[in-house]
Amino acid sequence: MKVAVQILYFNAHHFITRTISNCAPHVDKIYILYSQLPWSQYNAMAREKFVNQSSLDLVEASPHREKIEVITGVWDTEEQQREHCRLRAVAEGFDFLIVQDADEFYTAEDYQRNLGVMRANPGYEVYQTPWVNFWKSVEYALVHRHHLGVVNTIYGTCPLFAINLKLPVQFESRRVPRAAKSVFRLPGVCLHLSYVFSDMDLFTKIGTWGHSHQVNKNWFKWKWLAWQPGKRNLNPISSVEWPRAVRYTGPLPPELKDFINPQHVSIQLNWCDQLHERLHDSVQWVLYYLKKWRFRLQ
Repeated sequence: MKVAVQILYFNAHHFITRTISNCAPHVDKIYILYSQLPWSQYNAMAREKFVNQSSLDLVEASPHREKIEVITGVWDTEEQQREHCRLRAVAEGFDFLIVQDADEFYTAEDYQRNLGVMRANPGYEVYQTPWVNFWKSVEYALVHRHHLGVVNTIYGTCPLFAINLKLPVQFESRRVPRAAKSVFRLPGVCLHLSYVFSDMDLFTKIGTWGHSHQVNKNWFKWKWLAWQPGKRNLNPISSVEWPRAVRYTGPLPPELKDFINPQHVSIQLNWCDQLHERLHDSVQWVLYYLKKWRFRLQ
């Protein structure tokens, strides 16, 4: 079983060497996809406001450089960038392509478990895994309101761990192969440092990622800068999907043992912002239950 991994490298210099070290023992090849410019389709102003602050020098200096292929370019969408890599991996004869972005990690045991289960079940188009989304630091994890019928758990579902390169499935919406009909759920947990960024880097992220057009314009101020333990409704798109952040007490891979958590500014909202935030969350609650009600009627 020949396995490659793709890592998108944009403003992730504080992660990249750790991520490479995390995946290198388990894969045959590491594709690093690098662009100086962000995607343009999700935020029309992104290329005027943001540029990739990360350098390829860190990649070149990696002790795993012999496994790495750097792919540079400019892509308008996330799926275009990921498809570029998928086609390269197909042409080079790989069986599976793992998606491990620069802020994603696994324990060595979970990485091997996932690969072992894939090896025993090779006929699926897509392989998913549970994930934990960290908040502000590796000390806090976000609570997902629902996951496979479980209410209020830190475990969500990663949209994609790996794609089967021997089957006609491709990236269609950001990271997601929407047309895939066969999906296998793996046991190993993805530790997603999705919001373990400094304030400025997080502001850049929400202005350049594939969900930029969906983020509430006040979220950065209301939920990020004004966060303190106990604050509720943290999702940047539908606030009520993440009720709160809680202390994380689970395992971390050795690549994160000496990780230094970023520093953050903390602000207090005035009464007008507090009222506006509560009204927004109330509307999101109504929309959330309407969506659940419509789903039950189908």
